[in-house]
Amino acid sequence: MKVAAYHLPRTVSGYETETRSVGAVTLEVPRITPTLLTEVAGHLEGARERLRKRKGQEIAEILAEVFRRWQDRSDLFRREAEAALPATTRFSPAMVAHGLDLLCEGYTADAFHELLQGIGDEEALEGFVHLGLQLSRAHSPALITHVLAGNILGIGLPGIIAATLLGSANLIKTASAEPLFPALWAASVARADPEIGECLAVLWWSGGRTELESVAFERAELVIAYGSEQTIHELQGRVRCRFIGHGHRVSFGLIGREVLSRAEEVADRAAYDTSLFDQQGCLSPHLFYVEEGGRVGPKEFAELMGTAMARWARQLPPGPLTSEEAARVRRFRANYEAQGLAGKEVALFASTQGLDWTLIYDADPTFIPSCLHRTVLIKPVADLSEVGDLLRSWRPYLQAAGVAVVPERIGTIAGGLGQAGVNRICPIGRMQVPPLTWHQEGRSLFRDLLRWTDLEV
Repeated sequence: MKVAAYHLPRTVSGYETETRSVGAVTLEVPRITPTLLTEVAGHLEGARERLRKRKGQEIAEILAEVFRRWQDRSDLFRREAEAALPATTRFSPAMVAHGLDLLCEGYTADAFHELLQGIGDEEALEGFVHLGLQLSRAHSPALITHVLAGNILGIGLPGIIAATLLGSANLIKTASAEPLFPALWAASVARADPEIGECLAVLWWSGGRTELESVAFERAELVIAYGSEQTIHELQGRVRCRFIGHGHRVSFGLIGREVLSRAEEVADRAAYDTSLFDQQGCLSPHLFYVEEGGRVGPKEFAELMGTAMARWARQLPPGPLTSEEAARVRRFRANYEAQGLAGKEVALFASTQGLDWTLIYDADPTFIPSCLHRTVLIKPVADLSEVGDLLRSWRPYLQAAGVAVVPERIGTIAGGLGQAGVNRICPIGRMQVPPLTWHQEGRSLFRDLLRWTDLEV
């Protein structure tokens, strides 16, 4: 199967393409040069002048229609994605199909309209408006360069959508781990509205090519990057415009004693959060703290969750591991097996064949990240109020907490988690499907993109 893993404005021509083989899929990509990238940036900036004259609400309706069409499994782009993405992402076909459904459910006209409320008054993009006692005007960047990372479906898409709603053009450098979905999505946008499609360019080139990144960064008014802490630090040092970096983050869950009266249901939701996208996202839980004193104890809950992990492994099978990933999981398992033999209160629950999933009960409540790939820890605490102190050293890296407690306790627990540095608190079972308006890493999506001018008269 051969598929184009790029999208360019129609006015860009004369470039050569080459191919990359990923399993049974052949990806066609342009041969990128500084000259081509300069031309692309120029076309994007020109197309943006036309797009910025359109209302965000109108653009929102078009983008919502794009995602409605993606929900149709007979749609050309949806069929192409389901056929090729298992090879590029290394997710199973069932996981790809399920992930695409989840993605489309969250990108609706209502979600886009709610996001637009972040401006306050859309007229602020067209001229000075009264905000309180002063006159202010919002400016959206002419061109935003996005540097994506990872293989999660739709990573970086909220920022691209927000920028498009604001009338900005987007130059998107895809990750080598998954260069395809952003290109298919951009092409589907161009099908629905060619003028919006002209403001999107999706390209892949190997990381570290400074002659290309210099062009991509110098032409942009804003750079948004995803990656490891080291990658973010290196990129930020080379960017002279505004920079937004999304680095390494970890997530976890909390389970209160009262909800253990329905432990099987909670265990199933926790197993789903852990299994989704093979635990590869920043919203994937590394561990769950289970409060003692419930109908079942934390160790018994771990056993129930192990049964649920096996069930989800059948329903949404894991993708293949590289030899390095498999070795990492085996080392993680072996470490805890050795601790158990040494007399520590540890129990290992794992898939009977292969490395499909691993669940470890560890009586030591210290926050420890897992090795991922459906590997999760269950740790007991006498009271959930103790968790804040356990998170202290991880504060800069905390992202989300999935919580299962009775309603009477959520306010106190959420307050403590917020103080500890958690940016998103949600029900267990919904950890990896945040609303479009969530404050990723504690920041407002629109406010990060806009620049304001205040006029004092």
